[in-house]
Amino acid sequence: MSRTARRYVALVRGINVGGHGVIPMAELRDLFESLGVSDVSTYIQSGNVLFTAHGPDRARLTRRLEKGLAAALDRPVTVFVLTREELQDAAAQNPFDPAARKATHQCQLMFLSAEPDASHRKALMELQGDDYRFHVRERVLYYAYDRSLAGRRRNIDFERVLGVAGTTRTWKVVDRLIHLLG
Repeated sequence: MSRTARRYVALVRGINVGGHGVIPMAELRDLFESLGVSDVSTYIQSGNVLFTAHGPDRARLTRRLEKGLAAALDRPVTVFVLTREELQDAAAQNPFDPAARKATHQCQLMFLSAEPDASHRKALMELQGDDYRFHVRERVLYYAYDRSLAGRRRNIDFERVLGVAGTTRTWKVVDRLIHLLG
């Protein structure tokens, strides 16, 4: 078995969102270290954990993190473990050119547990309107909206519509995580 060290980011779903799942980042870092990863750091308060792990089996690593966090937090936890290359690819495929439209538009990326099937993708596209634009590529949902609609846009349960679990990060956070993974 390979013991090659690799840098990852874990996007922990539902951490410090709307007063729910509140955990201090220092405690989250300690939890990750107790689960056998090293060089742990966090970025902002929303469950972005950068770390180094050994071995090639990312699925096993993800299960270990989810199980350990669920035990410590006393609730189910979903974790998306990504490499810098995967984040870069997601950023490169963004159809909404967030850098050019930064002043007027907000762009979000939702990382998905699986690629949605065609019927779920079609159902999502039928929800596009003046307030939202969508694009799905493999296991990433991109959505954009005008900043002026931020408090008035529809709430859409993307996970229900797409039939898969996901966790969302803003374009700015994804861009920063790529940089931090160096």
